[in-house]
Amino acid sequence: MRADRSLPPLWLSAAALIALITAADGLVRRVMHFVAQPYDNDFRLNYVAAKIGLSYGWSHIYDRDLEQKVMAAVTPYANGIDTMHNYVTPPPLAWLHAPFTVLSVPAGFVAWTVLTTALLIVAWWLVAPGHGLARVTLLLIAFALWPMYYSFTIGQTVPLTIACLALCWRFLERERWASAGAALAAAFFVKPQLVLLLPVALLVAGRWRPVLYFALTAVGLGLLCLASLGPHGLATYEGSVAYTSTNVFHGILTFAWFGRGVVATSIEVSLGLFALGLARYRRDRLDLVFALGIVGSTASAFYLHEYDVPVFLVPSWILMRSRLSVPQRGWLLLGIACAQLVAIGVIKPILLWEAGWIGLLGLEPWLVSRFPDLRFERMLRPGFVPGR
Repeated sequence: MRADRSLPPLWLSAAALIALITAADGLVRRVMHFVAQPYDNDFRLNYVAAKIGLSYGWSHIYDRDLEQKVMAAVTPYANGIDTMHNYVTPPPLAWLHAPFTVLSVPAGFVAWTVLTTALLIVAWWLVAPGHGLARVTLLLIAFALWPMYYSFTIGQTVPLTIACLALCWRFLERERWASAGAALAAAFFVKPQLVLLLPVALLVAGRWRPVLYFALTAVGLGLLCLASLGPHGLATYEGSVAYTSTNVFHGILTFAWFGRGVVATSIEVSLGLFALGLARYRRDRLDLVFALGIVGSTASAFYLHEYDVPVFLVPSWILMRSRLSVPQRGWLLLGIACAQLVAIGVIKPILLWEAGWIGLLGLEPWLVSRFPDLRFERMLRPGFVPGR
């Protein structure tokens, strides 16, 4: 009997099923964790900062004594502020959390989770390639990644960053420079370490218009931050950053694993400069420039956590919309395995993968001319019929 040509390839069905089971298992675990420990999350830090801003003034959001006082009032943690748990993010994130303070911390966490889940889906819808099961599988893989599971478990903000970057890319594609710059500035004020070199990469690649609007928006937001903080807020922010930096765990996803101090700094600076050099060299490919800006930012960061890894979804989805080489697709698959290893504390593979990806991005035009993956490319096109 002839096989039904309308069925998807076996490997695609298997990938979708495995991703679905893993994502579902993660969802169950997240619900169980929340039921058992509804206050055990990072959302509470942003909630407390917003509560302080509304009650005592935004210039006090970095006051650790106030953080401790409010934390004790809204959670069971009498001593919930330490070098690992305190607010050091720019003020706009606290402003964003202000509406959630009308709810309790657990209820606010649920609302935040619904919002960030929706943001991840919107980002996937905006930039992920393909159609049908192939496209859905990419979303399932995103939810199945352990760092993404961890991000949702503790109410982190990386889905917001992903959504901002997806919007930035969509606006860049349509040459809506002002909107692209504004979206990039929003991503910068949520998690600066994930996008720090992206405006520089765009600039060295000759895309100065979105960078101009990024700078204008960032300056505007920066002035609002300065006005809200004042001298007292700036002083306490500096003290909070210094206090937090004493905890080496904040660099768990950096190259400090290969030697702290001069060794790590040399590696990080070298990788950042290498990524920017390749962005200039590959300036005719906006997708490569965009990817290099993001990977260069994370590779050169000295403050990075496990839950920041999912930011790689955006450049991966964008790259998959174009012709990719077999080595590049293989590297993306390897990245999934490296990301999952973070769950058991095995960090070095994802760092080595990240460094290798910078080089592969620079080589991609050469690689695709010699190792094209025509079958996979055809599968992502609209109108593809499995089996033909």
